[in-house]
Amino acid sequence: MRVLPGGCRVFDPADGEVTAVANWTCRRTICRQNGAQHIAQFISDYRPGRAPAVVNPGAEEVLYVVRGEGACHMSGFAYRLSPGVGVYVPAATAYIIENEGPDALTVVSVCCPEDDRRRLLDEPRPSPTASGEPPPRTVREQERSPLRAGADREFKLMVDRDLGCQRVTQFIGFIPPSRAPFHYHTYEEAIFILQGRGIVHVEGGSAEFGPGTSIFLPIGVRHCLENPGTAPVRLLGVFYPSGSPRVAYED
Repeated sequence: MRVLPGGCRVFDPADGEVTAVANWTCRRTICRQNGAQHIAQFISDYRPGRAPAVVNPGAEEVLYVVRGEGACHMSGFAYRLSPGVGVYVPAATAYIIENEGPDALTVVSVCCPEDDRRRLLDEPRPSPTASGEPPPRTVREQERSPLRAGADREFKLMVDRDLGCQRVTQFIGFIPPSRAPFHYHTYEEAIFILQGRGIVHVEGGSAEFGPGTSIFLPIGVRHCLENPGTAPVRLLGVFYPSGSPRVAYED
């Protein structure tokens, strides 16, 4: 982990506290222990099979599928998982991730707030099948329209208030070859780099990033992300409190 001025932290793909339960390996990167106040980021890898059930007693959780195929069992319904799917898990709602194999299933998730109470884990168990129409809990990146953020940058809204999520906003951001002006946000942000390489700059320091890097940006820290290459950078962002990714302040 690299700590930059202002509390910005950059996590390499091997950084973070690792726990393993059954077929599930979880790496916690951004968290209160590492300077965050409200959000916690987890990178999870699932081998084939059903993982233990997870319940966040007081936290909303948003998931994003990086690779693999499977299902998220929640409230008696099975929601399909594939690359580019975002999932909203309400607080106090149990969910089970199933990797239908044979390849690994990788999911990046963010909880808000980071709960002082331990996330509850139970052994995999069959979910009772609910009847009727399942509540909307997933979105697909390919079905979201790009929105403009500044002169040359775009984003796609993923999990937001339209799914009932109250605390955070999840989005996919696209950075073309360019360097944005220094700016700041009035939210706390967790970033995961999906594709591409670049440099995160803060006043007084910089750090390179690549696929699998996590970046934590505290509230109010002046920063910019530079893409010095020829291909776009694609990132997953989650921030608290919820709002619009296009809102930024340069002064």
